[in-house]
Amino acid sequence: MNKLYLTIAILLAVAILVVRSDETPSEQCPGQEFDNLRERIQVLPCSKSRCKLRKGTNTTVIFKFKPKQVVHKLTNDVYAMIAGIPLPFIGVAGVSACTQVKHADTGETAPCPLEANKEYVYTNSFHIESFYPQVQLRVHWGLNDGKEDVVCFEVPAIITAASKKN
Repeated sequence: MNKLYLTIAILLAVAILVVRSDETPSEQCPGQEFDNLRERIQVLPCSKSRCKLRKGTNTTVIFKFKPKQVVHKLTNDVYAMIAGIPLPFIGVAGVSACTQVKHADTGETAPCPLEANKEYVYTNSFHIESFYPQVQLRVHWGLNDGKEDVVCFEVPAIITAASKKN
């Protein structure tokens, strides 16, 4: 009987590690606090310590958020912090995010305005351009309503070379 409990405990521990291994190493934006931020964010591809952004590929960002007030306008605020300098991700920064939002409970499109205290899922895929420098950086991702961030997080990342073609 003890072997059975030990086996179940080991299987449960392995299952927990597998589930937690896809967690994106996200952090709060300076001066902000969003509840359960890490559990709400997924960047693909990403390891436990750093997201690897390969030139010539697409990276996908998925996260849940819940506005505290009605949001009429939602804009992407996305940039790379390199040596303390914010560099916008071309084609993503400053673009409306309203078309990339769905209702968390139904998966249906949720065009702006977004209701207060209702949970939404944002999904966006963007291209890592070939001219981006190969460098370690910090990606800042925010959704802004025109006055303040509705949600915001930062992720450690590295831009790597494009894969070699055979």
